[in-house]
Amino acid sequence: MFSTVTLDDGRTLEYADLGDPAGRPVLFFPGTPATAGQGAVLADAARTHGIRLLATSRPGYGASTNTAPGLTPAAADALELADRLELDRFVAMGTSGGAPYALALAALAPERPASVAVLGGPGSHSEVNPEELEEEDRRAIELMATGDVEGATAILMSWSETNFGPLQRMSAEEFSEEFQKTRPPGESWFDSRPGLQEEFEADFHRGIATFDGFVRDNLSWLGAWDFDLAAVTVPVRLVYGDRDGMVPAAHGEWLRERLADSEMRVVPGGHGHATFGGAADTFALLATA
Repeated sequence: MFSTVTLDDGRTLEYADLGDPAGRPVLFFPGTPATAGQGAVLADAARTHGIRLLATSRPGYGASTNTAPGLTPAAADALELADRLELDRFVAMGTSGGAPYALALAALAPERPASVAVLGGPGSHSEVNPEELEEEDRRAIELMATGDVEGATAILMSWSETNFGPLQRMSAEEFSEEFQKTRPPGESWFDSRPGLQEEFEADFHRGIATFDGFVRDNLSWLGAWDFDLAAVTVPVRLVYGDRDGMVPAAHGEWLRERLADSEMRVVPGGHGHATFGGAADTFALLATA
């Protein structure tokens, strides 16, 4: 499933080319934690609607070289992949923790994406719901604001080892059993899709094989973002679940207030309905556009 390219600066970027190879290109930024393998959850829906789904593993995930935190640099990596694949225009789509990167790409190169889809994606947690941040998150954000990336990274690495370390070392079967215990109430999208749940869990497990990507993601979007949302001028589709306990619709409202051209839809269900369900709906809309 996975391919790699060597970027201009010598780093490795991992990606997966899924769906319809002759279809309309969608550059996909998966959630957190995840590698490009999360695209397998959406591959059949993409193929059905004539979508070529290009999923990337951000720095620190899979075979992609880790880098310092930042939304714009990771978006630039995906843009370089689009150049290598000779994709002039495409749709940028991000689910959950991948959504800020899709917006960063639109700010970086506003002439490239035809539109952006933000599916269950967070705004800046420190502005939208600071009360929900854990003490480690607040301390890491404070250190990032002073330029102490190493100190902030150390804090979240320790948190990750405590909370994800046991999962990291489990077999696939043990991981699935434990992972299901952590599922928030209202998360039922996978209930009728056991095969896709298996794909999702396998990639989540791969995504925490190291904690580099997970920590980098959190340091990139928990606090202040490294681009101006006012620079995003293309149409943005925002989708959130009305029972999403992970990224509630308040994040979408925060984004909508700051985007020049956006429309927001709140769908019945939880995070899976907003992200993976929202992706399938987006593919269907693109197929008729």
